[in-house]
Amino acid sequence: MSTGGPADGTWTVTAAGGCWSLAEPHAGQPAAHLRMDADSAWRLCTRGVTPATALTRVHIDGHRQLTAGAYQIVSIVY
Repeated sequence: MSTGGPADGTWTVTAAGGCWSLAEPHAGQPAAHLRMDADSAWRLCTRGVTPATALTRVHIDGHRQLTAGAYQIVSIVY
């Protein structure tokens, strides 16, 4: 997932053994890639937009179902 803008970042999310891990990108072709702008990511994480609205603001390559968890993210920002 990457957000673009000044807070841009790219992360690899991997599922293994019933758990998810978040890490720096690794070599190879991902099964899915999700790109979301920073404003949409911020609003999604703080529930300023619904997951359905966030879905209209993203670009997905690859296996769409694998990205579904990203729309359910909630963060507490202090």
